[in-house]
Amino acid sequence: MLKDMGARVRVTESAVTKAILERKNLLVKEGVSIEVGGHNEKFIKGSQLFVVSPGVDRSSLPLKFARKNQIPVIDETEFAWTLCPAKVIAVSGTNGKTTVVSLLGEIFKKAKKGGIVCGNIGNPFSSAIAKCRKNSLIILEISSFQLERIKNFRPKIAVLLNIAFDHLDRHQSFLTYQRTKARLFLNQKSDDYAVLNQDDAGISPLLPCIKANKVFFSMKKRPEKGLLAKKDWIISNLSGEEQKIFDLKEAILQGQHNVENYLAAASVALLCKIPLSVIKRAFTEFYPLPHRLEFVKRINEVTYIDDSKATNVSAAKAALSSFPAGRIILILGGRDKGCSFSPLKKIVGEKVKTLILLGEAKERIKSQLKNVPIRKVNSLEEAVKLGKKLAKPGDFVLLSPACSSFDMFIDYKQRGNVFKRAVQNLS
Repeated sequence: MLKDMGARVRVTESAVTKAILERKNLLVKEGVSIEVGGHNEKFIKGSQLFVVSPGVDRSSLPLKFARKNQIPVIDETEFAWTLCPAKVIAVSGTNGKTTVVSLLGEIFKKAKKGGIVCGNIGNPFSSAIAKCRKNSLIILEISSFQLERIKNFRPKIAVLLNIAFDHLDRHQSFLTYQRTKARLFLNQKSDDYAVLNQDDAGISPLLPCIKANKVFFSMKKRPEKGLLAKKDWIISNLSGEEQKIFDLKEAILQGQHNVENYLAAASVALLCKIPLSVIKRAFTEFYPLPHRLEFVKRINEVTYIDDSKATNVSAAKAALSSFPAGRIILILGGRDKGCSFSPLKKIVGEKVKTLILLGEAKERIKSQLKNVPIRKVNSLEEAVKLGKKLAKPGDFVLLSPACSSFDMFIDYKQRGNVFKRAVQNLS
C-alpha cells in the first residue's frame, strides 16, 4: 500500500525463516529494501515514518532506534485508520473476538452490506484499504497489542466482549491490560456506540470513561438498553419494547461463551438495521471455526476435541464448562503468559479425570493444580497417545492448553493441526 502511494519503503525483520526469505525476494522485486536477521540502526536512520506491526513490543530495538533518531512511529492499525474512508466496527476482548468478527462478516455478507473482515483475524487492516469505499463497512478484530499505540482511531461501533487475565507477559499487570482494552473507546463521541458485556467484572470499572451510547448484552440480568439471553431466546429491547431475535435451540455453536458471542453479534447487527431473517440465517448457517472446540474424530466411543485457540486460562475454563463432569482427559500447557492457573482448580476438579501436561509451563501448572491425577509428556503426539490409553468409552480427550504455543509451535494453528494429525494417526 505504501509503495502504491509513492513512498520509498524499507522493511526490517529480525527473524529468518523460509517463508520470510521467500517474501523478501518478492518485496525486492517490487523495489522494497529489506533486511532480515536483525535490526541495523543505519538501515532505519533517515526514514521519515516508522509503521510498526502490532506484535512489536515498544521496548524493542528498532523502536529504540526510531526514538533516538526522532522518527515518528505509528501503529499499522492507526496508519490504516487515517486512510480509511469507511465506518469501522471494532471488536476486542480477551476471548471470542474472531468468532464474533466472523459471525458479523457472515451477517453482512448475507445482508449484501459490503462488510470487509480484517485486523487480528489474519487480513491486515491496511490490506483491506485497497478494497474499501465510503459505503463499505470495516469489521475489525483488534487486540490489546494494536490498542497500545492508537491515537485518533475512532470506531463507529466498538464491541468489548470480556477482559480476563491474559498477555501479562506483555502488559505486566491486569490493570495495565484493562486500561489498554479501554483505549478502544478513547476517541468515541456521543453519536457512536459501545457494545458491552454487562456480566463481565473486568469491563465494569471502565463504564464511567465511555462517552459513546452504551448497549449491553447479558445472560443474567435484563439490560436497561440491549440484549438478554433468557429461556433459550435472545431478546432485545433496543426498539423500546421486548422483541425475540433468535431461538438458541437452533444455534450451531455450543457453550455459554458462544451464547455471549451470539448476543454481541446480534447487538451490532440490530444497531446496523439488519433484518431479523438475515441474522437468523447467518446464525443457523455459521459453523465453528478451526481450533475452537472443533470435533476431530470419535474412536472407540472416545471423542477428540481440538481447542488449540484456548491460549489463556479463561478460554480453557469456558471450554471445560461445555462438557460433562468427570469425563475429560485434558491436555494442558505451552508457554506461560504470566497468569495464574489456580482459577482452573475448581472446574478441573469437577470435569477432569486426568491432566496431561506439556511445554514450558508444565511444572508451574502442576504446582497449582494438584487436585487431579497428573501425567507429564514431552510432545503433543505423546499426549494424544497417552490420552487414548487413559480414556474410556464416553470420555473426551480435549486439547485446551490455556497457554500460548510459541515454545513448541509457530502458532496455535500449527499446534491444533499437529493434534489433529496425531489423532488421525491413532490405530
